Amino acid sequence: MSLLGVFGLIAAALVIAFSSAVPYFSGSAGTTDLTQPFMMAASLAFAGILVVPSAWYAWKYIDHPEQEPTRYSERRGFGLILTILVVVLVGAALFIGNWASQNNQIAWLVLPPLNIIATGLPALWVIYIGTHGLFLGSPRRQWGVFASGLVLGPLIILILELILLILMGIIALLWVMLNPSLANQLNGVVFRLQTAGSNPDAALKALIPFLVNPGIIFLMFAYISVLIPLLEEALKPIGVWFLSRVKISPAQGFGYGVLSGAGFGLFENLGNTSGGAAGWAVIASARISTTLLHSFTAGLVGWALASAWSERRYFRLASAYLIAVIIHGLWNGLSLLSLAPSLQELSNISLPVNLQRIVTFSPTGIVALGVIVFLFYIGFNSVLRRSAPSPTLPLPVDDHILEPLEANSSSAFIAEPTQLAPDMNTAQPSSQGSNPSTPESNPPDPRDSDSPITGINQ
Repeated sequence: MSLLGVFGLIAAALVIAFSSAVPYFSGSAGTTDLTQPFMMAASLAFAGILVVPSAWYAWKYIDHPEQEPTRYSERRGFGLILTILVVVLVGAALFIGNWASQNNQIAWLVLPPLNIIATGLPALWVIYIGTHGLFLGSPRRQWGVFASGLVLGPLIILILELILLILMGIIALLWVMLNPSLANQLNGVVFRLQTAGSNPDAALKALIPFLVNPGIIFLMFAYISVLIPLLEEALKPIGVWFLSRVKISPAQGFGYGVLSGAGFGLFENLGNTSGGAAGWAVIASARISTTLLHSFTAGLVGWALASAWSERRYFRLASAYLIAVIIHGLWNGLSLLSLAPSLQELSNISLPVNLQRIVTFSPTGIVALGVIVFLFYIGFNSVLRRSAPSPTLPLPVDDHILEPLEANSSSAFIAEPTQLAPDMNTAQPSSQGSNPSTPESNPPDPRDSDSPITGINQ
């Protein structure tokens, strides 16, 4: 499945790139700007490359299931160094990209890699903050969960959202047909759209008077702030759903949810920032916070799913899902309201006084909600790390037994496998004399933290 995702994404990227570049460089009639298709192709190729580790670890497990990767604890100061690098590199990418987006002659060449930096590095940082110190098992499972959120989740969600949109359109059309005044207004909109031709500004001006109708506004908010959050919060942690038969802890459920949600947020951001217009830097910087939102809500639902499976806490699952939907719905609603002033300028239609107050508050509300989500995000990770049982016993990972990391260390792995550790009951030579000592003759003290059997008898 991972290889299918890799080939599908990279093949789509090549098709988009070649179908746009050939007419442009051959001088035939075709696209006049390569920025948008090249950015879309680069985004798809980048997503395909990120799925490669999932396929690699899956193949290594099939080929050598008896081997396990070597684990390394996190180096001191890694988090600070990563934060500084992300701030510096993303800031530089946004600054250079803002300048390049205003020049079509170089935008098609410069913006694609800058867009990957501006969207990929924040996703990496968000994953680190959410999973830091949580033991998540084998890299095969971690990359598989991330790849599921990056590719499979968006694909399923997109199909279902299109179906919902079609159903909402049918409901709106039936409602308009039953209302004569709205039917006449719709006929006028259709006529103005026909006269507008291919002019997008004229088409938007023709649609706005119809879109500001209270009934249409209600349907838009119902779809964007209710139906979409209900659907996405159930399917974003799709990587966690695949682990329903695996005994994962609530802390692992949160970490896997973060991975799946970050993959979904990264794919969504890559698509939304691939327009390459003059406002690319503003859009790319604003989309960074959405990665945090998707990671937190998916982690919250993943934590609740693991709690329901392992501890039968189904009320926690319902509550967590409802909270995730409310947070997502508020975010979408405030974002939609923040667009009202620009629509008002285009249509010359004055909004009601109460609605104007809400619209004025929407940017502040988005910032406040983002701060609250960030504080809960780091707080959730901190609480789960402190409340997790001391990892002194070997923990099952897939079909192996892996010795867990320290409670305050990261779950980083390297790709090269090593042989399983020798049996700890094997006799070891003593450094105090010529006679070897065995565990039977000199048993280790269970209270000794360096003992290989610490906590087993406890």
